[in-house]
Amino acid sequence: MPGGGRRSTDWRLAAPLLEAAGLRTVAVDSPDLGSWSWAGAVESVGEAINDHGLEHPAVAGHSLGGIVAALWASEHPECPLAVNLDGHTNPTGPFDGVDPVGAEHTMRAFLAEQTAGDPEMTHFIAQMDALDLIAVYRAARCPLLVVSSSGSDLSAMLPPAVSVAFDAYVRGFARELMTAAAQTPLLSLADLATGHDMHLEAPYEVARLILGRLSSSHHPSP
Repeated sequence: MPGGGRRSTDWRLAAPLLEAAGLRTVAVDSPDLGSWSWAGAVESVGEAINDHGLEHPAVAGHSLGGIVAALWASEHPECPLAVNLDGHTNPTGPFDGVDPVGAEHTMRAFLAEQTAGDPEMTHFIAQMDALDLIAVYRAARCPLLVVSSSGSDLSAMLPPAVSVAFDAYVRGFARELMTAAAQTPLLSLADLATGHDMHLEAPYEVARLILGRLSSSHHPSP
């Protein structure tokens, strides 16, 4: 699954590497963000699985698609592996090292400014805001791999006050994520020194991580 508004061709570099290892791959496009809902996104995964005649496949997604994969993991214990490649919800907390109230205000004001006058994006941001991603990770019922990018320069492109708040969010979320992984046996973490589009920047590393987790899974292969 690709990120929001992205196409299935985003997997053009990683998919052949998975196929070379003997897996069958199916890539789907991202739905229209204006009508986006988490329930609808998870349902579309099930429809794609049925349409292609797949039985208990592994599910991997990038960015928004990665969050959908994590949601799939919370509902499908028969899934051999779900993978979230750098998927995050709104950067509105938790925050480390700053006043959390001020940081949240800064981030919410920035998001509102970016989406002003755009009903589609306003709807999408509201959907993102409604999801507790850490709770989703803790609810995993099948092996779930969360891969985070550590080479992104996004902070440097933000206004100074927003950059400070965003960096505090990155630290806070990383702390919460590590705590969740320590307490959730089915949740494992990995980092890649890439930007956000890790499946395009480091397809071999992405494929290696997926294949490695599949081979160590106690579930049947897809």
